Amino acid sequence: MKILAPVNKANEVGPVIQAGADELYCGIIPGDWMQKYGNVASLNRREWKTANLMRFEELERIVFIAHKHRVPVYLTLNALYSNEQYPLLLKQLELIKNVPLDALIVADLSLLLSIRDLDLGIDIHLSTGATLFNSNTIEFFEQFGISRVVLPRQLQIEEIRRVSRKKLALKFEVFVLNSGCKNIDGFCTFQHGVKETQHKNFWNLPKKLNLDRHILNAIRRLPKKLGAKVQTGVFGADSACLLDYKIARLEIASEAAGEKENGVVIDKMSSGFNLLSGVDTCGACQLAEFKNMGIEAVKIAGRNYSMAKKIKDVKFLRTLLSHLEERSFEEEEYHALTRKVYKQIYKIDCGKFCYYPGEGDLSKCESCRG
Repeated sequence: MKILAPVNKANEVGPVIQAGADELYCGIIPGDWMQKYGNVASLNRREWKTANLMRFEELERIVFIAHKHRVPVYLTLNALYSNEQYPLLLKQLELIKNVPLDALIVADLSLLLSIRDLDLGIDIHLSTGATLFNSNTIEFFEQFGISRVVLPRQLQIEEIRRVSRKKLALKFEVFVLNSGCKNIDGFCTFQHGVKETQHKNFWNLPKKLNLDRHILNAIRRLPKKLGAKVQTGVFGADSACLLDYKIARLEIASEAAGEKENGVVIDKMSSGFNLLSGVDTCGACQLAEFKNMGIEAVKIAGRNYSMAKKIKDVKFLRTLLSHLEERSFEEEEYHALTRKVYKQIYKIDCGKFCYYPGEGDLSKCESCRG
């Protein structure tokens, strides 16, 4: 099973590979795209400059270094595009033809058709943004020549097992570290990166210094109500994912039922605020399961993270996979090993912010608590 790691600078390639990465991926927002559409309408699903390359020359440099180590590089083109954007998008594809990339990560159906028509001769990995919840959807997309499927992070272990068993001819990739989100990628229409547009380089500084991750990790340890006030009141929200909102169910009561005044029943629900949007969610406890399923690769999110963080993430997974290569583990024994290695690498205890909590045991996972 391979480790797919993010990079956003050429000087990260060597150290991340040395840490144990088997594959790399990156994104780009070229100057002409940035000038016309800005960072909010990114070419990919990362809307911050710090998460992206800005020039094709640097992309070529990344591919050159990675290929010297015999490591493939994949480029994210996994946004959903408007008709107006397509002429410039096709121009970017022409430039991409000159870079010896190993695969494109794509979500947009029209882009899949364009790539087929241009005959780029490159592998296509179907992004989590395509929202593939079942084998029927995968069968539909197979006709476009996809070679790998990035399964949505909302699927649970048994669902992943069923899908991967049904489509043995395809390769599958799953998220395993960082950027947990309560929303479904393919259905999300929230605009991210707005603060960067408003505040320019000032807003990017915490990301460049890797402070934003430490701030979020500190806030998530606060009581929920206090954390919400600090996040939205002091720092502001960079996207609607982090806004505090409430949900109510409205039902129109029948006259015969003799229900409440005006025939409306309101079920108030708890706040939708969730500090886990963008925080370091982890699915390493399920590596043994993924290995047994024949999953091709486990993906580390976080292109905007510092090189030090990326190296720690890769080392964490490589250590666990090395143990799994040596021998088999009982489930509880392996989970204990995961927590031990987590503390060795990150110097903090596992917080149970789980990508894939145990079936029927969601109450123990902090990310699933109301």
